Formats: sequence, C-alpha cells, structure tokens
Amino acid sequence: MERLLVGALVAAVSVVGVGEPPAELYTYLAATAGEGTWEVRSIQPVGTGRVTEIGLRSQTWRGIPWDHVLTVYEPGEVLVEDVLVLFISGDPGPGDVLLGRTGAALSGLRFAILSGVPNQPLFGLREDALIAHTFERYLVEGDPDWPLLLPMVRSAHAALEALDALAPGLWGTELRGVVVAGASKRGWTAYLTAATAPARVVGLAPIVFDFLNIPAQLQHQEEVLGGPSPMLDAYTSRGLTRAFATSERGLRLAQIVDPYTYRHALTMPKLIIAGSNDPYWTVDATSLYWPGLPDPKLLLVVPNAGHGLLDVFRVVSSVGAFVRLVARGEIIPTVRFTSDGARVGVETDREPDEARLWVAASATRDFRFARWEERELRGEGRAWETVVTPPDAGYLAFFAELVFAVDELKLYVSSPPQVLGP
Repeated sequence: MERLLVGALVAAVSVVGVGEPPAELYTYLAATAGEGTWEVRSIQPVGTGRVTEIGLRSQTWRGIPWDHVLTVYEPGEVLVEDVLVLFISGDPGPGDVLLGRTGAALSGLRFAILSGVPNQPLFGLREDALIAHTFERYLVEGDPDWPLLLPMVRSAHAALEALDALAPGLWGTELRGVVVAGASKRGWTAYLTAATAPARVVGLAPIVFDFLNIPAQLQHQEEVLGGPSPMLDAYTSRGLTRAFATSERGLRLAQIVDPYTYRHALTMPKLIIAGSNDPYWTVDATSLYWPGLPDPKLLLVVPNAGHGLLDVFRVVSSVGAFVRLVARGEIIPTVRFTSDGARVGVETDREPDEARLWVAASATRDFRFARWEERELRGEGRAWETVVTPPDAGYLAFFAELVFAVDELKLYVSSPPQVLGP
C-alpha cells in the first residue's frame, strides 16, 4: 500500500510541478523582508588574519525571535575581495573555529559561518524532529509559514543582507556575490537559499543532502530498502509520507520544501557533495535529480563515507578549489559521463591529474554497508573509459572519479553512482 501511495505522489507531482513553483516560500521571504537586524560585536586579530563576530536577529517566527551569531574568518591574504563564503551551520560549537579558519585558509576568501539554523530547541524538539513537527502543524492547520525550512531560509537571507551592508565599512568593498554552503539540513537550506537569491549567490556547495525530487526519492527507497530509510524516522513515524501521498495539503508541502521544485533558478555553479554510504539515502539517489539540474554542476562522492564524511581532505580541498574558481570567475571543469550498460566513458574539457573507478558489491540494491574499492580507469588526455563486468549474482555499484589541480589544491569530481544487477 505504501508503494502505491508514494507512486501516486510521484505522478501527482509530475503533473502539478509543471509551471510556476509554489508561492509560499517567496511570500514568506517577502513578508519578513527588512526584519533582520545586526551589530558588529568584536573584531579580533587571529594569526595573520582576523575574526569578526556579528550578532544577527533574522526574524520573529510565530512569536519567537531567531538570534544567530555570524562569524567571519579572514585569511592573512584575501585572494578575492568582493566574494565570500557563507556556511550555514546549526548549534555553535568549538568546531566552528577550526572550520572557519580552515575554510578561509583554503579558499583564500572571507569565510562566514552562520550559526543557529534553525534556532533550537523549539517546542521541546531539535533537528529532524523539529522540522517534522512543523510539517505536521502545516498539514493540520494549513498556515503557510509553519514549515521550518521557511524561517531557516530567511536566516540565510538575513545573513546575506548583513554581509552586504557591512562589507563596505568592514572591508572597503561592495560584495559581488556569495558562495553558499551547508551540510545535511543546512545543505537543504543552502539549496533553497540559492534558488531564492540567484542574483546574490554566485556558487552553491550543498553537502550530504542527496534527496532532491523528494517524491521520486521516497518511491526509490521503497523499492530498494523496502520503505523510507530508518534515518528518516522522525518523518515516517508521524505519517508524513502517507500524508504526502493522500492529501492535497501534503502534496503542496512536498513541493514547497523540495529544492527540485526550484531547480530552474539554480543556474549558478554547483558542487554537490555526498557520501557513498550515507544511510539517509540510496546509493544512486543522485540519478533521480542530476539530469534535471541546470549546468554548470559538479558532483563529489566520497567513497566509504557516511553522513559525516570522514574523508575530510577530499571535501575541504574540493570546496576550497571550487570556491576559488567561482570567485575568480573561472569556468569550472566540464565533465561528461556516459554509460552503456557495463561500459563507462568520461570526457572532459581539460586534462585531469588523476582518474579512477570506485566499485562496490552487494547482495541487494542496498549499498549502505558496502565496501568500495578502487579500480583502474584507462585513458589519457581528456578521454577515459573502462568496462564494468556485471555480477553473476547480486549487484555492483560504481562511479568514476577525476582529480583536477586548482593552484595547490585538488578538486575531486565524480560521476553519479550507478547500479548494475541481474
């Protein structure tokens, strides 16, 4: 029954999704425009750079003020003055300092961290449980500002406004644009922020939110995992999947919060980062939205990594390299992957420094606990290929990986993972 319900949702979204996206997110952003207030609390030298701490109130949502700390880390030498990075974060913590200083050093840009997205706990809840609760309230009451993603996106918009306003006085420059990044629910927020501020956002780097085209993802999880991932229990335990498929309001909610709804606005360069073993998603989740995203776009799949992306070097080096290219106005690599059954082909607009194939085997289409192994990808110059032998039993997943040099950094680029089976 659940599979039939999700299938109905997919069909409905396919019909309703044609045309203009729903207005609720845009309406909320317009209604709360100008609510943001900010003040510079401190400017401190740190090493050869400095750190600026800004207090920010982004809005008052359902009578609750949302307060944040916006911290800007400056490297000793700023490579590009009029572009900076905005990393959307959750609870502030000691890890923010390492992230900010590392991000600034590798990108060569001012690296701003916005904490408190969402403000929490609220209603005694945090993270997914909090988001799911607000989805429930929307389904019951129909008040369009209930979905928590709306104030989360407003938080990022307020940070953009504060940075725009403060840049001339703090750094002697008008901002040309911002590269927006975030992980998990903040990656979700980064997508929606970029889609609703395309004139401000010059680059997008969402991390471990491999769930665009939500109805199709739910249907695919049903087929591969036998139901929604256990990591989504905060949503499924409240019956949200069933509500999405059986009510007009549920269908509307799915459209409001799905970044895929707004994909035509995501025309800025994108580096999408995922873990090959992320338990939240299926291994080939990217295939359900990658073809529909506008170019330019790059994908980085971190092998043998879950939601936490423990291979930090691959991620921070690639984000730093991507940000430098975007800030300097350079074209990011163009990579075309082709697959005809077992044959994998790769063509690029520039020669990579490294090329390889990652492969994993599983008795089923569930690769959450699979071990990925490196194999050779043959070729030279700008063309590479290999043949993947389909298994006699079970399934084989694979993706190609190329590595490009950007200054002293490495930019890792992957093909969308694919699955071969009987």
